Amino acid sequence: MSTAEVPNLQLLTTVADDGPQDQTGRLWDVPVPLNGPVIAPPPFPVDVFPGWLADMVTGVAQFTQTDPAMAGTLAVAVLSACAGGRLEVEPVAGWREPVNVFAAVIAGPGERKSPVHRAMTRPLFAAQSTLGEAMRPRIAEAAALKDIAERQAEQAKTAAAKTSDPDQRVDASDAAVAAALAAEAVTVPNLPRLIVDDATPEALIGLMAANGGRMAIISDEGGIFDTVAGRYSGAPNLDPYLKGHAGQPMSNERQTREGVSVDKPALTVCVMAQPSVLRKFGGNAELAGRGLPARFLFALPRSLAGYRGVEMAPIPEAVASAYAANIHDLAVTLAEWEDPAVVVFTPEATRVRLEAATAVEAQLRPSGDLYEFREWGNKLTGATLRLAGLLHVAHHPSEAWRRPIAADQMASAVRLAEFFVAHYRVALTAISSDSAIETARYVLDVLTTKNMTVFTKRELHRRVSRQLPKAEQVGAVLDELTALGWVRRTPDARYEIHPRAAEASGSVDALTADIVSDVSAGRSPIQSVNRAR
Repeated sequence: MSTAEVPNLQLLTTVADDGPQDQTGRLWDVPVPLNGPVIAPPPFPVDVFPGWLADMVTGVAQFTQTDPAMAGTLAVAVLSACAGGRLEVEPVAGWREPVNVFAAVIAGPGERKSPVHRAMTRPLFAAQSTLGEAMRPRIAEAAALKDIAERQAEQAKTAAAKTSDPDQRVDASDAAVAAALAAEAVTVPNLPRLIVDDATPEALIGLMAANGGRMAIISDEGGIFDTVAGRYSGAPNLDPYLKGHAGQPMSNERQTREGVSVDKPALTVCVMAQPSVLRKFGGNAELAGRGLPARFLFALPRSLAGYRGVEMAPIPEAVASAYAANIHDLAVTLAEWEDPAVVVFTPEATRVRLEAATAVEAQLRPSGDLYEFREWGNKLTGATLRLAGLLHVAHHPSEAWRRPIAADQMASAVRLAEFFVAHYRVALTAISSDSAIETARYVLDVLTTKNMTVFTKRELHRRVSRQLPKAEQVGAVLDELTALGWVRRTPDARYEIHPRAAEASGSVDALTADIVSDVSAGRSPIQSVNRAR
């Protein structure tokens, strides 16, 4: 990547040429970037969705004053909850790829994750209620039949036990066994479930077994990461997630006396978590060693805090209604299927797929962009096919299973995959970031935003006392920033900040302001981001 592609790095490399000086004429050296230059990941390509879904993602972003990447990634997860386990794509004969996905939206506290989550998942809960109401009469009937059969079995067993005639006892025993088997054969179905907020790995297997192998965990909190890491059991049980993503058979003999098995699971996961949870999840050696983080598509929405409108118009009723109807009907229709539909690709889509797969393979080489995270990159071609299937469903919600995937949807899937590649790269930086560097970045941001060009240690401590309550903590950060060249001591025992620090950290805030300006004016919040690309 050239310095022209990295504005902050280019800015820093000109410092030595300009030779900025302080009031005493001392020259500044080029500071060491804090964990590398900060590069905002690209915007979510909302136009890959059809109008009814793109309008909803944009409407939610405008109403909640959030980056469309948040609602857009949830839209992908909602489509996965509808179609996962009920549709597969077949790029070539003998290779079928499921369309369920794992995703994680990483945003700090107060970034309005819950309102976005509610808006995007509401139709799934409505579909779940519809399926439940339709199932209640069948549940009641089956429960009554089972109760009758169990009573008859108990009576037959009592009669056999009381029979004294040896000849009659054999017949009575046979009748009792037959009655018991008949009672055992009556199955009472459970209320259908499409989505849950959290579940232990053992309970998750039971949920999938009771719902045709499918389940979606879509949560506005990061607790599921703790569950995966063994919060309840002490040792991670990753099988429901690894096999649920791949569609491999799994079982759990410990949950019930008979055990529970799922022949073809299809698990959807979408977690909205804070950066600290991401670092804990991504830094878990056991989870990483078994490849669980490599199965996730990460999105890191831009924070609009400080620039948000305070009273925004609600999502247009027509937009919300169209979204609710399409997701509800899609979820209800596909939930009743027992076998997945198989969707193939048009010849034109196949050419797009082959070009994309060839490019991915080249990027996995030691000199390629994906080499540094090839565990994730090795799954990129399959993930792109899954995204193509989900976009195909979105564009044809009433008949996707009756038509092949077109080149436009395949090309859109490639663009969407490129978005997730860029965000995964940034997520890796967040996972591996050093806490001392993060603290130094925070303090430098306070200095620049508060225009503290010359300051004392006490003055800085007052500004950051909530995060750094002890004076020695502030001193340690100042020592770090001094060693990296961002601040230095003055002859009168104060500190001064590098003259280019504010410029280097201001580009993202300016872009954020442009985004909110567009949103407040009723324009798509994507416009300003696209202008900056």
